[in-house]
Amino acid sequence: MAGSEDLSGLTASLGELHVESSAPKDSEISQPGKSVDDDVWDDVWDSPGHGSTLDREWAHRQNQFHKMGYRDGIAEGQKDIAQEGFNVGFGQSVHVGYKWGLVRGITSALASLPDNLKEKMFLNVQCRGQLQDLNNSVQEISAENALQMFHESILQSSHSSEEPDATLKRATDSSRLQSLSKDLVILLREFPYVKFSEELTRDS
Repeated sequence: MAGSEDLSGLTASLGELHVESSAPKDSEISQPGKSVDDDVWDDVWDSPGHGSTLDREWAHRQNQFHKMGYRDGIAEGQKDIAQEGFNVGFGQSVHVGYKWGLVRGITSALASLPDNLKEKMFLNVQCRGQLQDLNNSVQEISAENALQMFHESILQSSHSSEEPDATLKRATDSSRLQSLSKDLVILLREFPYVKFSEELTRDS
């Protein structure tokens, strides 16, 4: 009988011991807002190197945005400069290009006329020869060459202090275009019934 009582007491003691050992775990779980993950993130935010990591990330982002803004500014500036250059170049070349186009078109059209029609329009044999020579001279100058001559004439006016030989060459090329235009006007004035654009008589 005594042995049964001792065994019952031992069992009760073990039960109390089991309850006491498990009680702290239950109390930890029952605490609101407290978890293992919170402890992990607390360690990260409180770590000594976390502030320096944020500083490096901020510096990287700031540098990245500065580069983007710099590139955008350069792109917009190039657009403005290109448009301004186009406006200036167009204003300088539109009249010269149009006038040279008239010279090429008129001389080519007259030179393409049948011989019997040329004889009726140009009774003077010398005038017919001048027309043919003028057309040959004009056709020798391609559109690219004419553009190059005009470009050199612009450089001549902006670099007047350079070597005399280079200046003379550019002046000769530029005057060649003007002289051909004047030769056509003189030839057409020999025939009052032939009308031509006033653009030919305007100075470049």
